[in-house]
Amino acid sequence: MTASSAAPPEPWSLTKHLLSTQKDLYASATQHPFLLAGAEGRLPKDLLTRWLANDRLYIHSYIRAAATLLASIDLPTELPGCQDAAETQLADWLVEALVGIRKEERFFIDVASRYGLGIEFAVPFPPAAARHTAAFDTALLPGLALMQGIFSTMHLSLPAMTTTLAATPTPAPILPWLEGALTFWGTERCYLDAWSWARDKAAESSAGGGAVENEDADGGALRKEFIPNWSSPEFAKFVDRLGKLIDNAVDGVLAGKEGEELESTKAALLGRVEPKWRTLLEAESQFWPDV
Repeated sequence: MTASSAAPPEPWSLTKHLLSTQKDLYASATQHPFLLAGAEGRLPKDLLTRWLANDRLYIHSYIRAAATLLASIDLPTELPGCQDAAETQLADWLVEALVGIRKEERFFIDVASRYGLGIEFAVPFPPAAARHTAAFDTALLPGLALMQGIFSTMHLSLPAMTTTLAATPTPAPILPWLEGALTFWGTERCYLDAWSWARDKAAESSAGGGAVENEDADGGALRKEFIPNWSSPEFAKFVDRLGKLIDNAVDGVLAGKEGEELESTKAALLGRVEPKWRTLLEAESQFWPDV
């Protein structure tokens, strides 16, 4: 192919940029031995029970964080173009996410009941102030505490929602919701890629004459229920929708800028999100139980 006919370079994308960084950490978050054992039918019920109990607590933190981000969004008041605004689309996505994750918790409970799995910790679940017993600390996954910390501090990256009349208004940062939206996109994208990888490994195991689903150590719960649910085309579209929303909003910020102004604006955005991306991947990589 001659230089004159070479395809133009792809436009810069914030989400693609993040996915191109921290590749080893991303792989540890999405290609874990826990997932492989489940895909091959080798995951015992006690380990699956532990993960389910932790993931249910993650769901509760997710709900609170989504409410925090939703409450912070400054929805457009002018009618023309309001439905196409990134803030409106983000609010729609978060509302859909809240409906979906409540459905997911009910799905957890239903599958746990049908397959004889636990949805609560095997140890007595003490009050919050007393959750420091050795048994309870062992049951908790390190990634849960990290994700709860990320979700519980989401409000710190959001602009103040109220000011007094006497106060000097503080200019809002560019895309004040960016860090929060990327947190939700990142955790959902890791989930999608992790279970899609498990789906592919399950297919390889079946093709190679591995255990059939009704002989799986977990009774088939992962291969019959969880893997198909979290690797579905519908879930992929849901995750991609938020990624495109973020990229389009960033494109709008960068549009018309060139040279030093473009690079400085891009650097400022990356300075806000790259450290949080790494922290999120560290949490995701520690959310799977050791096998």
